[in-house]
Amino acid sequence: MVRFVIGLFLEGLIAGAVLRTLLPGEQDWSIGKTIGIGLVSWFLLGFILRVIFGALAALVLPLLILGGAYLFFAGRRGGARGRR
Repeated sequence: MVRFVIGLFLEGLIAGAVLRTLLPGEQDWSIGKTIGIGLVSWFLLGFILRVIFGALAALVLPLLILGGAYLFFAGRRGGARGRR
């Protein structure tokens, strides 16, 4: 359980940083608030997924969701490869 919480903590820090880069324009949030939102949302999502699917899925599924969100928003901003 301790390793699971540490894994969620590290992933939450990464998610907060990625959230900062995904949102276009000027942000009124400080970096601490952004990372805090990433941590809280990651912990909630991680524990909900752990109850439903188990520990491994709770660590892997949020990363897949984050990757999908990145591709979605980067494509809308013109940062990802264009569709042919």
